[in-house]
Amino acid sequence: MKIKLLILTAALLITAQTAAFADVLGDQTGGWSTYMGADTYFHNVQFTSPSVGKQNEYYVEYTPNSEAVPVVVNGASIWGTRTIKQAESYMEDNGFRPLAGINADYFSFKTGIPMGHTIIDGEIVSKDFYGQDAVGFREDGTGMIGWLDIKTSVSDGDSKVEIQYINKWCQPGFDPIYLMTDKFGNSTKTSSECLFLICDPIEGRLHIDEAMTVVVEDMFVYNGAIDIPDGKIVLLMDTSGDRECYDFLSNCYVGEELTIANESIDDDGLWSEAENALSSVGGRLVENGVARTDFEAGAAPRTAVGIKDNGNIIFYVLDGRQQGYSYGAQLRTLAQRMAELGCVEAINLDGGGSTVISAHFPGEDEPKIMNKPSDGYVRSVANYLFLRDNRENTNEPWIVTLRDAGNTNYLSGMSSKIEIESMYDTGNFKMEEPYNIDFRAETDTGSYIDEDGYIIFNGSGIVEIIMSGEYGDVASAIYTTYESPDEIKIFNQADWKEINEITAAPSDELQLALSAASYVNGIEIHSNNHLYSWEVQGDIGTITRDGIFTLADVNDAEGNIIVTAGDTVKKIPVHISDNQTAFADTETHWARAIIDEMADTGIITGMEEDGRFVFKPDNNITRAEFASMIVRYQGLDLNGYDDKKPAFTDADKIPQWAQNAVRAAYSEGYIMGRSNDNGKTFEFAPYDNITRAEAMTILGRILPSDMPYLDDITFADSGDIPQWASEGIKKLFTVGVVNGYEDNTIHPNNNMSRAEAAAMLYKLSK
Repeated sequence: MKIKLLILTAALLITAQTAAFADVLGDQTGGWSTYMGADTYFHNVQFTSPSVGKQNEYYVEYTPNSEAVPVVVNGASIWGTRTIKQAESYMEDNGFRPLAGINADYFSFKTGIPMGHTIIDGEIVSKDFYGQDAVGFREDGTGMIGWLDIKTSVSDGDSKVEIQYINKWCQPGFDPIYLMTDKFGNSTKTSSECLFLICDPIEGRLHIDEAMTVVVEDMFVYNGAIDIPDGKIVLLMDTSGDRECYDFLSNCYVGEELTIANESIDDDGLWSEAENALSSVGGRLVENGVARTDFEAGAAPRTAVGIKDNGNIIFYVLDGRQQGYSYGAQLRTLAQRMAELGCVEAINLDGGGSTVISAHFPGEDEPKIMNKPSDGYVRSVANYLFLRDNRENTNEPWIVTLRDAGNTNYLSGMSSKIEIESMYDTGNFKMEEPYNIDFRAETDTGSYIDEDGYIIFNGSGIVEIIMSGEYGDVASAIYTTYESPDEIKIFNQADWKEINEITAAPSDELQLALSAASYVNGIEIHSNNHLYSWEVQGDIGTITRDGIFTLADVNDAEGNIIVTAGDTVKKIPVHISDNQTAFADTETHWARAIIDEMADTGIITGMEEDGRFVFKPDNNITRAEFASMIVRYQGLDLNGYDDKKPAFTDADKIPQWAQNAVRAAYSEGYIMGRSNDNGKTFEFAPYDNITRAEAMTILGRILPSDMPYLDDITFADSGDIPQWASEGIKKLFTVGVVNGYEDNTIHPNNNMSRAEAAAMLYKLSK
């Protein structure tokens, strides 16, 4: 559960609200929005159109401010491509934090070079010969969209020639002069005979409406690629190129000063203000508030950026080419949608399989990709538009995440430990323990927080837990407690199937482990068996406060099991007749005697099905069921493990009936979980079938840790035994619990059946 600061509640709540109804993409059918900090909001809006079906759009709306500013991110070089995650890593390696990002310019699939102009930190890092529509951002975060046409020249004071390309690939036979810097890459990537001038910049920079002075350090003709020295300017051209340009360069000499100038044409000085900018061959979508319509047909995933009349900037993606999820849009539809979002200017960026958007949400350690790229994977592209997060570490609490707080509804009498899983400050930096947070309960229910930090739930109503620290009340969490649920259901712990009636043969030893669950509005609330009143009516047997029902050894008896919580009562009719067998489905089973004896001890339990007790001996046993069987075998008091929290990544998926058993088995070291990342994290996988190797490993842990065991086991399939299971299996083989099948195999990776589990526990008990 993520809790937001009380003093910022209006700004920080994650809501189910979205943008207004949109005619362009269809009827709005869902979505959500969240505040990201730094005057930035993230939106996902879902539509359904009668013509194309479902649509999913994602966009970030940013109000220009100093806490986050838009930047162009290309990576370490112009040459080559990178995924959005690699671009984020590049930012982080250079001391910057990404807040949100989208893919940007069209690019060459062969080289990864963007097709348009690119300005990063005020420097022109890539320039095309022709002008294009572009989007730019000032140092204060404000944006601009317009026509960007950069004319670059080099002069020796007497004559001047044009430099058509900056950090583009000089291909064989091309006429113009190219300018390269170390931003292009480590080398020029040339493969023909070229004239090279290596120049040292001594004044100025490659900025729009500025001039740079360079000194020629070296000049030569070479057939192939050369290294680009760090910090140097390389002027080059194919020797077969334009003669005027070639004559100019070839007449230069070492030590000569040259002037390189960059001029933006017909922009009234607009682009000289841009700290970051890029152009796009995709062109303008919206101009002066009017959406363009003169586009060719064809729907696809789309990426765009727009500027609203109030100066807010929209970073937009629409998924596509995925039937049943998102169709995509034609460019004229995209233009209309950008106008519908309030954009008075908007530009189309690279779409299709390149479309991607990522966001770093409050209380998260890293950004995550939010859309579903149409290729099925994230494509590597040339560059990205990011919001760079400039916020600093404030140590002032903002986002509080409580552990195990997904379901906040409790039956009166329950308790819950308040534990902070993580805390992030107002700069979205993770804070370190100790958090120095105090808790207090504000409620009329009689609920309170004890000295050990547990909420003790009493009565019915709302319980608000206030968290206080150095800055006063920093966060709150809302819980609800109920004295009387709407409904009580009774389940068999063996398979967690609901029981509404029991029919069985007389027996004074056959036991059934029952669990009660409470529901409000159809949703299960937290409870345990001790919170219910358990009783029997009639001469049908006995029942404990833990829900263990022991059948009476009488014939033709009728009665009820009565379970009560507050004013809510659940009645289970019970019928005893000697016409019934103990387990109706084990009469001819090979493990019948073992199953009967283990059932008599209460270690294994049956289940009710169509009014009969059954065991289902040949069914696979799940990991949750096996954990419950193990703790019953060990006779553990399950209520002694309430404060134990297994470190499983899927702990919230463990069914409530098995939670105490799993806590106990984990705390006693019987069950460690499964790992798919070499032990970094573990999952429990409660509903998965347990394998024979896993079950034997767990049983082996029950035996003394220092028990000697035979190291030589010669099963025909010993080579299939996982290394982690070897010791446990050897221990069980030594004491005779495991002997293998008739063909001398052990099948360690097969699933274990319920009968096999009962048989192994039976042998272990002997």
